[in-house]
Amino acid sequence: MAAVRHPLLLIFTASFLSALGLRLVEAGEVPWALSRASGLAAFATLSLATIGGLLVSTKAGDGVISRPFAFEMHQFLSVLSLVLVAVHAGSLLFDGFLGFTPASLLIPFVSSYRPLAVALGVVAAWLAAITTASYWMRRQIGQKRWRALHYATFIAYLGALWHGIAAGTDTQVTVIYWGYLVSGAAVCALLMLRIVGHSAVPRRRPAPEAGRRAA
Repeated sequence: MAAVRHPLLLIFTASFLSALGLRLVEAGEVPWALSRASGLAAFATLSLATIGGLLVSTKAGDGVISRPFAFEMHQFLSVLSLVLVAVHAGSLLFDGFLGFTPASLLIPFVSSYRPLAVALGVVAAWLAAITTASYWMRRQIGQKRWRALHYATFIAYLGALWHGIAAGTDTQVTVIYWGYLVSGAAVCALLMLRIVGHSAVPRRRPAPEAGRRAA
């Protein structure tokens, strides 16, 4: 993937790994610390991927960043968020306190720990995986169906946001709390811009028939 070679994305990945390493050194319980760090990073990358996609569709980023780079960043961060989600969920299997099982991490409403919040996280993960996989299936499913399927990204984002706020144990930390608010505000603002811009586009009138022209 071309985006992986971009210096900014490499810096982002390296920064996350460094922060994760420091977090694990400071924490006593590695699985729990790994789950918390990767969960927050997964939401951050999903937020950036969603914002990047909206910058492309609304053209709000034109003149600031190139559209090809914005699309590459959107695609790269979508894949990276899934990797981090896998780390987030997988590390919980090794944490004996909450007692998560593979079924509770893969099937909504199976977990006894904050069932609704965890279920929304599971649904968000599945929707994110489906929409990300659709990048490589556009020719098979068609552009129109691909665009319709891509709207599930917003449902995935909202589910991940609720999951992070309600199920996360770091929500009370000021920087993380404000991170949720800023992310939500940015996505809502760009989504409203997309809705308003889409409704403002005039519909094309059908071309007159040849017979009518002759008349």
